[in-house]
Amino acid sequence: MSLRRTIFLFLVVCTSGLLAPDALAQADSETGLAEVRPQAGEGIWSLLRRSGVDPTPAVVAEFKAINKDRLKGSDELRKGVAYRVPVRSRHVPLFGKAYADVPIRSDKLKGHVYYIVGGHGGPDPGTLGTYQGKQIAEDEIAYDTSLRLARELMMDGATVYVIVQDPDDGIRDLNTLPVDHDEVYYGNKTIVLNQVSRLRTRAKVINDLFDKQSRTAKSQQVISLHVDSYGYKVEPQVDVHFIVGSRSGKKLARAVRDTVQDKYAFYQPERGYKGEIKSRNLMILRETKPTAILIELGNIRHPGDQHRLVKPANRQTLAEWIKEGLIRSALGTTNV
Repeated sequence: MSLRRTIFLFLVVCTSGLLAPDALAQADSETGLAEVRPQAGEGIWSLLRRSGVDPTPAVVAEFKAINKDRLKGSDELRKGVAYRVPVRSRHVPLFGKAYADVPIRSDKLKGHVYYIVGGHGGPDPGTLGTYQGKQIAEDEIAYDTSLRLARELMMDGATVYVIVQDPDDGIRDLNTLPVDHDEVYYGNKTIVLNQVSRLRTRAKVINDLFDKQSRTAKSQQVISLHVDSYGYKVEPQVDVHFIVGSRSGKKLARAVRDTVQDKYAFYQPERGYKGEIKSRNLMILRETKPTAILIELGNIRHPGDQHRLVKPANRQTLAEWIKEGLIRSALGTTNV
C-alpha cells in the first residue's frame, strides 16, 4: 500500500487466554433480559439509554412488545414497575475475567472493521522506563490500552481484530504492569526478534484479514498504539500530532484531533491545544492495505507522562476518546 493512504498520529492526554483465530471478530452476540425500574419522569428512551442500550426504533419496538403487560397504554412507564430491557453482549476471554462480558450498546460501527495493534510485543518490549523504582515497558501500556480500545469499539458494534495478543494478560487495573515476553500475533503466530521479519508478519496478518473482509466491510482501519514519543527525548508530549498522506487519512486524523480538542476544551478549558499534521514513512503505515494510524500515547521516560499512563483510569479515558474520534470519522461528522 502506498503512503498516500496512511497516517501517523501522535497522541498524549494530560489527564486470558488466547482466542481461536476468528473468535474475537466473529463471536456470536447473546441477547438477554435485564430488569430495570424507571426513575422519576423517565420515559422508554431514557430508560434504555441509562441501561446502556441504544434506543433505535427496532429496540424500542422490542421493548414495548416484551413489556406490553407492564406499560400504561402503549408507551408510558409505570412508577415502581420493573421493566425487561433487551441487553446484547459478547463474551471475549481475551479481555480478562473482569472485562470478558462486553455489552453491545449500539450498532453505530456495524460493518466497520478495526485492526488494533499494541506496539512491539514478544521478545521486543519497546522503550523501557522506570517509575517509582519499577520497570515499565512500552508494549505493556500499549497492549492494555489496545484491549480497552478494542472493547470500546465492540460496544458500538464494530468488528475488531486484536493483532498482538497475550495468553495471560487481559485488561489490567494495575499501575505497574509486569513485563513479560509471551505475546503472539493474531492466529497464534510467533513474534520474532528480527524487526523486519516481525513487521512483515504483522502486515501480512492484517492484509490477509483485510482481503477476507473487503467485500462486506464499510471501512477498514489499522490503529497502532505506542508509548515512545518519537522525536522527543524527555520532554512530555502534550498534543496530538498527525502524519497524513491522503484525503482519507486527513479525515481520520481530524476526527480524532477534533475529539481530543473538544475534550480538552470541556475538561481543561485553560490548557489550550494544538494538533499538528505531518507525514512519516513507517512499515505499519506503508505495508498494510487499510488506512493506518500510529498513535503515540506519550513519552514513557518522562515523569509527567509516566504518572498519567500508569493510571488505569487514564488508559481507559484514552481508549474512549480515540473510539469517539473513530466514530466521528465513520459517521462522517468531521469536515475535511
